[in-house]
Amino acid sequence: MRRTALLLLALVALAGCGGDGGAPPAAPEAAPAADNVKELANILDLRSDFEVDAGKTRVILLLSPT
Repeated sequence: MRRTALLLLALVALAGCGGDGGAPPAAPEAAPAADNVKELANILDLRSDFEVDAGKTRVILLLSPT
């Protein structure tokens, strides 16, 4: 039983040692800015933009990292 536990521990340790030879991670590329996407600071900005386009089809997307 002890031998199995040591073997399992060794396998877990070796699994964490994988990599690409020590090369630094590549920096993420920034996505190009879209012309029609607006970042809102508060709900009043959303309300005023929403009311300006009354009678038109509108899409509101809420994106969350969680």
